[in-house]
Amino acid sequence: MDIFLQVLFSGLTVGAMYAAGSISLSLLWSSMGMLNLANSSFIAIGGYAAYFCMTILGASWVFAIPLAIVSGAVAGYLFYHLVVRWLFVRPDFAINIIISTVAVAALVENVILNAFGPEARRQPFQIPGGMPIGGAFLPFQTLLTLVMAMLLLALVLWIMKRTRTGLVIRAVAQQRDAAQLMGIDVSSSFARAMMLAATVGTVSGVLVTASTQLFPATGFDATVKALVICIIAGLGNIRASILMAFVLGIFEIAIQYIFGQRFGFPAMLGLVIVVLIVSPVGLFGKQTVTRV
Repeated sequence: MDIFLQVLFSGLTVGAMYAAGSISLSLLWSSMGMLNLANSSFIAIGGYAAYFCMTILGASWVFAIPLAIVSGAVAGYLFYHLVVRWLFVRPDFAINIIISTVAVAALVENVILNAFGPEARRQPFQIPGGMPIGGAFLPFQTLLTLVMAMLLLALVLWIMKRTRTGLVIRAVAQQRDAAQLMGIDVSSSFARAMMLAATVGTVSGVLVTASTQLFPATGFDATVKALVICIIAGLGNIRASILMAFVLGIFEIAIQYIFGQRFGFPAMLGLVIVVLIVSPVGLFGKQTVTRV
């Protein structure tokens, strides 16, 4: 029972980190049909923003999340206006944006490398202590990560369902030409979606690096695993992505405990292959129909 609880708690911790990372990917796919492989850059920016806030400025951990939010909004705004808006109106956007976001991720990684150096650092955004449950130990850091991941999900869903910004983003996503004819500024709506996704990415970067390490390529692994989760759940389905993040987090930790740490991620990739063979659009994805 003690082992089961410890695997469960570790799986929830990993799942919460994956959930925070997958929200951003799902949001951009559902609103813009965009697969953003530069999400790793947002994760790294958020992690280094928290590090800069607490280590260099000497501020409290309370200010780390607000600084990450500001950094994400600025990064998303610049990313959209410098890269995305020029590609979105051109043919083969879906392919070109993948290549472009990989290039942006490499560029941001090199900028961080030159600014902070290559060495791995400890993220100071830490809450010490925890509570014993049964024979296992549940760290407060895990509870914080869980709470923050759920808050991110609730905030994104509230914005998309209950605010004018969310309604505009959804309207443009469903029918861009009709929305434009109704007077909606399509470019502005996409810019807001990008800023929201980037902000979620930077906040998730604080949470991810708090449980791992901080280095220039810190967001790559989290982005790959978030992409795996989104594919299994169905691209664009935010709620399903969160659910699968926790399921696969527990699955990965269980595989690591039974067979060894090196088998966790390969087991997830094998699961992706099986799911795509059975359901090419994911477990909760929807088949799209294009009318000509």
